[in-house]
Amino acid sequence: MSLVLVTGATGEVARGVLPFLERDFSLRLLATDAAGPDPRCVRADVLDWEALAGAMAGARAVLHLAVAPGHSGVYEDDRFNDARFDVNVKGTFHVCECARRAGVRRVVHVSSLMVVWGYGVGSLVPGDAAPRPVGTYALTKALSEDVARHYAETHGLEAITLRIAAPLDVSGDLRGRRVRPQQVPFPDLAQAFARALTVPLGQYEVVTVVGESSRRAWDLGPARRVLGYAPRY
Repeated sequence: MSLVLVTGATGEVARGVLPFLERDFSLRLLATDAAGPDPRCVRADVLDWEALAGAMAGARAVLHLAVAPGHSGVYEDDRFNDARFDVNVKGTFHVCECARRAGVRRVVHVSSLMVVWGYGVGSLVPGDAAPRPVGTYALTKALSEDVARHYAETHGLEAITLRIAAPLDVSGDLRGRRVRPQQVPFPDLAQAFARALTVPLGQYEVVTVVGESSRRAWDLGPARRVLGYAPRY
């Protein structure tokens, strides 16, 4: 199986999708708080050039999930926003540059639906719409998309950005629970990641990945076209 380096491997998104991805990929799990006996784990920071380069060795692809941890996307604070620029923007630069140097062909860059939150919900928002970020977190994710695009267009890196919605755990009983239209069930999200790691890419692509809903305000056209994404929930 192809070796995939997963950054941010202890975060909420990673914890929800890794049980699905490990069925089809050999995974190396990088996080600043990686611990335990799992030999796949690498305790490292995406801001550490040497450690990141070591973690890239032998990988075919990177699933880049790392973000500044500790607060939600709507949280605003000067010190934390500095960390966001460091991890979300500079960290993405480190990942793409280390991938280029190591000969890693594919980087799946995970962005956020908040990058296009500024369109509102008056009509269906295109799945590859130009950024209209709301808040500092969204701004850093929009800038990190520019980094991924640069490496695709300038260095030939196979890069794709997935703008994802908040994940939804569907393992329990959902009856009586409020589910927001833009959420995406973990199995559907894992499907999108797996396809993003393997589908042919002729150019840099941006796609939006949300769950299917009668109130869906986000176009899944690019995700269906580029990934063959087919939400099941």
